[in-house]
Amino acid sequence: MIESANWLHAVLWYAALAAFGMPYVELALFSIGEWWFHAAFRTDESKYKNLVIQITTLGKEQERVIEIISRIHSYNLPMHYQIWVVLEPGFPTRYDDADCVYVVPEDFSCLPVAKARALEYSRRIREENGMSFDQTLKLLFLDDDVEPTREYVMTGFIGDYDICQGVTAPRILYGNHGIRHFLLSHMDDMRLLTCLVWCSFAQGVLKRPVYAHGEGLFMTARTERIVTWDYKIFASEDLVVGQNAAALGLRWGWFHEYVELTSPWTRSDYIKQRRRWLWGNIHALTHHGILPVWGRLFVAARHILGPATAVLSVAGTCALATHALRPTGFLLVYCLGALVTWLVSFFVAGWINSGSRDPLDMRSPAHFYLNRLWQSVAAMVLAALLITPAWTMASLIVCFFKGNPRGFETIAKTAKSSSAARATQTLS
Repeated sequence: MIESANWLHAVLWYAALAAFGMPYVELALFSIGEWWFHAAFRTDESKYKNLVIQITTLGKEQERVIEIISRIHSYNLPMHYQIWVVLEPGFPTRYDDADCVYVVPEDFSCLPVAKARALEYSRRIREENGMSFDQTLKLLFLDDDVEPTREYVMTGFIGDYDICQGVTAPRILYGNHGIRHFLLSHMDDMRLLTCLVWCSFAQGVLKRPVYAHGEGLFMTARTERIVTWDYKIFASEDLVVGQNAAALGLRWGWFHEYVELTSPWTRSDYIKQRRRWLWGNIHALTHHGILPVWGRLFVAARHILGPATAVLSVAGTCALATHALRPTGFLLVYCLGALVTWLVSFFVAGWINSGSRDPLDMRSPAHFYLNRLWQSVAAMVLAALLITPAWTMASLIVCFFKGNPRGFETIAKTAKSSSAARATQTLS
């Protein structure tokens, strides 16, 4: 069983063995969430008639936003839809294929800042012109690096829920743009797995989200009017609105379709992005009147559980490898089974994340699937070598000790804009 020198040693190793149970728990949560989607996800193809797809952007990624708009138009969506672009002043406003382009006035005042301020501005426009009272209107919110698949748009639109969303997957140029982006793409594998496990179960089964993500958030016009974006925040507006929607009794749903996004292009951008998320969540957790009480406890517990499980799991894995922990019989099967389950989950993450194929992609099917196999094996190997979890934990620690950015720091969304940003920094 377990050879230990003292009781403290034994307690630590029993804790590590408990952490080995998390792959089984997460597999169970995902399985239940996936079953719920296929068996209980409610749709109504006649209830909603109109759709506003809103791309909220600082304004730096004009070319990328134009690409996203063009991709959406290529879907030939059957419902009546409009594409809105909402951006900050001081940037080009020409988006020829957008139906509406709104620049947030510099003197516009509300509780939030940055992106949430822009979202509140557009909400007030909809309320002023009566759109917020349209019972047939749904809203789809996108960031300026996000492409929803056609299936994503169609499923979310007919979903008979006040607020719902699917799976975020870093599929845009995943692992295929140099060694740096290859590694950073795979550091996002855990992001997909977190979405598949926790969002599927919490949003779908419990109807009370742990997380919510602004990339691909569907809600009815009525939901936006009731919840608003008007909270004293600088980031994590998706978490805040999602939690408060549930607290107000609005119905949450989750579906298994993909909204495709881009991983950060540099290590500094990765840290900047995660720092904004972490401190946006901390701000929401520690300030009164932003999150409901149960939501605050739920999110705090998840933030504690995740790092604690990761640390104990790594410790347990190292103990097995060095024979400091020597389970036998059932415990041996239990530990090895947990490791296999964990590694297979990363293989699945690599397979999903490499599954996007651009319509203009001229590669043969054989080449396409060989690349998917390679990316899946790479995801599993990086996890087995503990690179992915170690990077994630190290980044979280760095982001915490760097402190609150106290603002919404944006990152480059394309290779071109990332190169331009680095060149500007070099010159300055």
